[in-house]
Amino acid sequence: MAAGLRQHIDKAGMMGISNELGTRVLLDVLKSPQQAVVCAQALMWRKFLRRYAFDPPPFFSDVSTATAVAFSSTVDLNSISKEALVEILVDVAQAVSGSTEKPNATTPLIDLGLDSLGAVEFRNSVAEKTGVKLPQNLMFENPSVEDIAEYILNRAKSPDGASGTRGTLVDTLQMTIDQWLMSVLVPAERYALYVDSLTASYGSLSEMAAVEDIVGALEKLEVSVSEDFDRLNVAWEELRDAFASRAEATAAVKRKPRLAVRVPHPKEDVESLINQLTFDVKTVEPPTSPDNYRIALLTGATGFVGRIQLSVLLEATKDMEVVCIVRAKDANHALDRIRQACKEAKCWKEEYSSRIRPLPGDFTLPNMGLEEDQIEKLSKTVDVVYHTGGDVNLLSNYARLRSSNVLCIQGIVNFCTRNRLKPLHFASTLGQFPAFFCEFTGAYRDYRITEDSRPTVEEMDAFYPPLRMGYPWSKWAAELVLCSARDKGLPVFIYRLPNTYVAYSTGYTNRTDYATALMVSTIQEGIFPVGCAAAPLTPVDIICEMLVGVSFLEKPKHFIYHLFDPRAITREHLEIWSQELGLAYKGASVDEFLAAVKARGPESPVFKFVPLMQFMRKYWFDSEQRTDDFPIENKNIFEELPDAKWPDQRDVFKNSLLYSVQSGFFPKNSKAIRVDPEACLEDAKRMSGLDSLGEDHDYFMKPLHILKDSLLQESNPSFCGKLAMFRTVRQQLMNLMYMEKMRIQHPEIEQLEIKKPLIIVGLNRTGTTFLQNIMATDISNRSARYCEMIAPYGNNGDYCQKGLSNDPESWKHDPRIKFAQEVLDSQLALSEEWISIHAQSAELPEEDFVMLEHCGRCYSICTEFNVPSYRKWLYANDFQEMKNAYRFHKRFLQHLQYQRVADRWLLKMPFHLFTLDALFETYPDARIIFMHRDPKDTLASWASLEDKKTRNKLSKHQYTLEDVSLTRAMVEEAFGQYYKSGLCKYLKK
Repeated sequence: MAAGLRQHIDKAGMMGISNELGTRVLLDVLKSPQQAVVCAQALMWRKFLRRYAFDPPPFFSDVSTATAVAFSSTVDLNSISKEALVEILVDVAQAVSGSTEKPNATTPLIDLGLDSLGAVEFRNSVAEKTGVKLPQNLMFENPSVEDIAEYILNRAKSPDGASGTRGTLVDTLQMTIDQWLMSVLVPAERYALYVDSLTASYGSLSEMAAVEDIVGALEKLEVSVSEDFDRLNVAWEELRDAFASRAEATAAVKRKPRLAVRVPHPKEDVESLINQLTFDVKTVEPPTSPDNYRIALLTGATGFVGRIQLSVLLEATKDMEVVCIVRAKDANHALDRIRQACKEAKCWKEEYSSRIRPLPGDFTLPNMGLEEDQIEKLSKTVDVVYHTGGDVNLLSNYARLRSSNVLCIQGIVNFCTRNRLKPLHFASTLGQFPAFFCEFTGAYRDYRITEDSRPTVEEMDAFYPPLRMGYPWSKWAAELVLCSARDKGLPVFIYRLPNTYVAYSTGYTNRTDYATALMVSTIQEGIFPVGCAAAPLTPVDIICEMLVGVSFLEKPKHFIYHLFDPRAITREHLEIWSQELGLAYKGASVDEFLAAVKARGPESPVFKFVPLMQFMRKYWFDSEQRTDDFPIENKNIFEELPDAKWPDQRDVFKNSLLYSVQSGFFPKNSKAIRVDPEACLEDAKRMSGLDSLGEDHDYFMKPLHILKDSLLQESNPSFCGKLAMFRTVRQQLMNLMYMEKMRIQHPEIEQLEIKKPLIIVGLNRTGTTFLQNIMATDISNRSARYCEMIAPYGNNGDYCQKGLSNDPESWKHDPRIKFAQEVLDSQLALSEEWISIHAQSAELPEEDFVMLEHCGRCYSICTEFNVPSYRKWLYANDFQEMKNAYRFHKRFLQHLQYQRVADRWLLKMPFHLFTLDALFETYPDARIIFMHRDPKDTLASWASLEDKKTRNKLSKHQYTLEDVSLTRAMVEEAFGQYYKSGLCKYLKK
């Protein structure tokens, strides 16, 4: 064990301390009352810095020991001319891009056909040639080769020279697998996520170098994080090249330039594939009628669209089996990948697994990677095919996408025409139209896309050079081949999708998409670049419902469909919607936004997309904002499905943002989120149109400031926690202003009597909710409903009723229910387990804490956040501040009673146990129902649930001993009142 530990320490570049020194250090640590940090005595910098494949943190880049580790180089920067260096860099760029022609030295990097992987590869290659590692900020500027050459020469002339650059170069051939992982991943500690699976699959780097399908290998290893995937993909290719040139390698490994292999133009691939369409529909069985579909085949089931499409297919029928071709080790692994993908999208039901047939395969390979007997059997039993799989990468060139998006079409068509015809439903893209990609601005302002149109080769060549942007070409080529197959008799249906990245029903948002990266970065900065955006909120689940709906039609009228919501979204839309959700989010110029992103650096998710944004800025950001619908025809889908419709865009935006919040997309230091009570008040004033909390202004605001200070100084709130607090407090302040307005207009409200209220108390998890719901079915018991407590006068203050009855029929039509249910549905950080145990619905009774939190004096706030100072203030002087809440509690009930009559109030809240004396002082004729259960059981249950409820709101939260002692105080206070009243004499036993 000790030997193994020493081996790991050595691999990490650390030198352990001696036994004698270790004993002395341990003794000092044990004696010290302070926390201590113990580290290694010395570091082997060359090994240690392998973990930082790109830029070491500032400390390591500043210390002389670290900067002394330099790149080996094959170029003498002290003697080479700029022209000669430019020629070398041009050769590197040509080799990395795979181009047959040398690029011009003044061409920006993005025009060299380098996608995100290529950019990383280019930086590594330049480092090997020159010994200088290009900083990411330089790549941010999208420089030309000449700019890079000038930068390298300037670095060589600096006092530290090239050796002063950050990074290390390690002889790859001498590494172990874990060393290689540490040199590739950032931070290097992430190697632990993959080292076991890699070493189990490959004995050494030489075995890894023999792998041909690197992408497939990474997918089998379940590398799901996109940044890790990109780094490993590039590094693995370099590893393969390094071993291929091992015989010629010298002491420092030199990357062997790739041979320039000519990649066919997409139109050449189209011609070749069409010539290979040799099927004859007369020789195979006719297709199955949609009414008799029993087995479907789906590609891309783990992709963004495919996982939703799978769930829609399974929901559309009760007995259809779906065969899913998935890259995986075996069927169990394939099903697990599907399950995890669907769970991420919140569209998984475990009963689906019995109707999914997962097949490990690869649709880019002959026979989709299946054995001959498998493909033969499938071809006789499958009724319909949905080809949704493919590589959706806007930054990849055509060469990288050719196999996955174009050449595979031949195998798909062959399968659909084998033994019997199978209708083929193909997911394409509107992005093949330059006008769409340019948001119909500039030269494309008057362009209109119809469902029978297709971009010409000339306009695509002009705008989408295949060496730079391959995705539009790949879908264009696939469509042409499939249209030719349709002409030969294969039932083909093409669905052109926009750049969708969200789902409507669940809010599921594709984290790896450019649009999501842009959204996260804009929230991070609190500003978004004003510009055009075509169909950013066309929801994927509605798209899939339309696609599947057409696929079950007996005789569709069309075969090309634009599944696209043409409504434009403006700056005003985004600002208003985000304000409603509690965000400080404003439109700004693209220059202001890019400056903020540059200042933040690679921490910003959109950082890697900035060259693309700069390249497209004249179309995306420099044109006037669009307000009318986009000129894209979509009539075909509504002729087929007249009842189909697009949802409210506000709801799509809201659901997506809340999903992203709950999934932890946004960093806690984002500028769009605030916790300042004064900001809450100003926002509440703006939204309500009112400006006064009345004479009790300080009474309401004081606890909010104490809570804010405690939260920020003593807790570690996540973005989710901050947003939850802001949204809740803002609505409460609006409610208080509406109540003050009504008090002035109707002073009789405060004259209403609250007679003989029934109040259920007891420790949490003792059945109080169950009892309240049962008793509330008696209409003589007037319970406080969630909808009336969360918004007593409606969310915008327009609910002004008087003397309504308490009968169930009257409650059904309460307009506050819709808003309140929306609040419940968007509750941030409530787990499904919590909701299943503590049933909450807008029209049901709820605990009094919803009222008491309005005045900031309720124990429930302490269960949401770890706020010791606030809790101390709340409990000072025998819970005096909590007792001060009861006059407000009565006032709140009077407002509710004014709206809807009450013979007798039925209330419930465990936290009343703290302050029974204040409760009886406020309501002398109150009647208490005490629910009892062994505190050991209730406390354990409550602690577990509170942990789950607060987990997303705090970066780290535990149910503390302080919480336990306060719960004990609740019991003692309640039992004390019982002894005095003589109602529970049996407890004396």
